[in-house]
Amino acid sequence: MPIGAHGTVPYCLHARSTIHLSEILTLESRLLALGRLRDRMLLIAGTNVGYRITELLTWTVGQVLTREGDVTRDVTVTRALLKGGSGAHKRSVRCRRVVLNERARGAIRDYLASLGRVPAYDEFLFQSREGANRPVHRTQAHRILKRLCRTCGIDAARVSTHSLRKTFVRAVYDASQHDLIRTQRIVGHSSPVVTARYLESTQSELDELVLGLPQAAPAPAAPQPQLALAS
Repeated sequence: MPIGAHGTVPYCLHARSTIHLSEILTLESRLLALGRLRDRMLLIAGTNVGYRITELLTWTVGQVLTREGDVTRDVTVTRALLKGGSGAHKRSVRCRRVVLNERARGAIRDYLASLGRVPAYDEFLFQSREGANRPVHRTQAHRILKRLCRTCGIDAARVSTHSLRKTFVRAVYDASQHDLIRTQRIVGHSSPVVTARYLESTQSELDELVLGLPQAAPAPAAPQPQLALAS
């Protein structure tokens, strides 16, 4: 893995916790087969938007649906619902707007269409099946993802709901040609150092980086003087 344009990828050798694209497709296929479009929406939005799980679960229908009935092109979460937005340092936290790509918009559109009704704008998008208009709790979202991974033969020990955000960070970092500053701004981190912690490297990737460094051609050996043989 190359060095970023504005920083260095951290020396992280612990188990990977991002979700590979092939794994996302496997999980998505399973959810589609089961007709679990809410959970598919959570998987796709989580890996394509980058909000923390607690922030993602606060979304309401009114945040993602226009008055004309189409899915919006961006979502804004207010400061009070962001990490640190209601604590002692809340003045340093601003509301965060994120654009929705077509992958995320499609998953939201499919889920809303599956409801068979027009939901109220104040309804939570990721509604729990327990109680009236209650969002899925982050613990339940964690269990859903873990159980799904086990069902699909994916190592659940290295996957959590935070893997969704880490997968998004890695995708943005790679798409930006390893620009750490732009990645930091997109994901809303307070510092590039925080972003760097999300970017893991395996030992084989580090080895390949060192082995792939450009090498100067060795200088030709100096000619050795020839000794005259005594007659």
